[in-house]
Amino acid sequence: MLNTKLFLCAALVFATAMCGCDSDDDDADSIGTEPVDDDAMDDDSAADDDADDDADDDGLPVDPFRYPGRPGPYPVGNTSYFLEDETRALGCGEGNRRLVVEVWYPASDDADAYPENTLYDFFLDQQEEAIAAFAEHGDLPPPDNYPTGSYRDAPLRDKPAAMPLIVFSHGFTSSRFQNYSTANRLASHGYVVVSPDHTCNALVAPFPDGIIGFSLLDVPFTIFERVADVRFLIDVFTQSPPVPFEGRIDADRVGIIGHSFGGFTVSETIKHEPRARAMVQLAAFGLPGVPEEVTAPSLFLRGGQDKIMAPFGAFHDAYRDQMPTPKIELAFADTGHFAFSDLCVFSPWLAADGNGCGEETRIGSDELFTNPTPAEMNEMMSPYITAFFGAVFFGESELWHYLETNHHPERVTHTFWP
Repeated sequence: MLNTKLFLCAALVFATAMCGCDSDDDDADSIGTEPVDDDAMDDDSAADDDADDDADDDGLPVDPFRYPGRPGPYPVGNTSYFLEDETRALGCGEGNRRLVVEVWYPASDDADAYPENTLYDFFLDQQEEAIAAFAEHGDLPPPDNYPTGSYRDAPLRDKPAAMPLIVFSHGFTSSRFQNYSTANRLASHGYVVVSPDHTCNALVAPFPDGIIGFSLLDVPFTIFERVADVRFLIDVFTQSPPVPFEGRIDADRVGIIGHSFGGFTVSETIKHEPRARAMVQLAAFGLPGVPEEVTAPSLFLRGGQDKIMAPFGAFHDAYRDQMPTPKIELAFADTGHFAFSDLCVFSPWLAADGNGCGEETRIGSDELFTNPTPAEMNEMMSPYITAFFGAVFFGESELWHYLETNHHPERVTHTFWP
């Protein structure tokens, strides 16, 4: 986000350095945008038997996973935590490594009684300093503080009793909230989504005692720190989570997702983290050398006009080919890098630069094309991501069928390896 050339140089360094390293209800038959209401055949035809069928006998959400093409039935809450890993040092400062972590989750029905989270709320008590840091790069003009679709500190929902955990990794010099729309969609379907600012590589990490910004000197170590961050958060949220989440996380249903350098992060994490049972990579690449022990299904979303990822196409293909089946790849035509995030919404610097935002030129020519709008992109991406995690975690055959189908043939090239 800070500098495309810097990202490319860093990624090439990591690719060279790591390439040779060893890796250590009764409507269930219909999914899509709308449920099929078959109450005419239900025992109680006077009432809608499906209306409150949010959970099965174990308290796990059922309906949300059947209908990935629409937002889930739950309001979404979000909250922030400051976590410290006492086993690691902070690479760009003194003391232990610490993280600012955002969590999105299914909230109680009265969530709208709580403050609606705005963009600047993600900066916590460091709004002025954080906005100034973004402004140095042409981002976040003051009029653009807007609601982000969740309710800050709303109570966690009573059910489902145990929820799948998704850890999200942001892009190079980006922020933990760069894909808040994706997080909202997943949380509305019953997931707990955890996203850190990768300290020293995030553009700004707003701690109570001040901002920790991007560190150029930390770049050579950031991939290792990032992988360790993801594994640390899986440790915390499956073993000793913050109080509201105690006993509420399903440690057997853990997924990881990342965009850009965050996609590279999760692609490396999956090699070392057997607890991660599913991986989603957004506009990213991985390095070959996937251990035979890796069994996690994977979903790859790529942009056909991604100027940042174009140099890494061979790496991506080799990595994807080594990943076990089932796996799915969606290649979006006329789509650049940042379209797979919310950065086009709040980063006019990126929008002006193109590569996923608004109108831009094609790779290798002066021909213009227009990227999908953020709303269009989210409506194409989110159903596949939701269906993917639901299929892997709950074994819903209807969801696998959804994933086998190209729902946007005019814009997407779809490949499914069963």
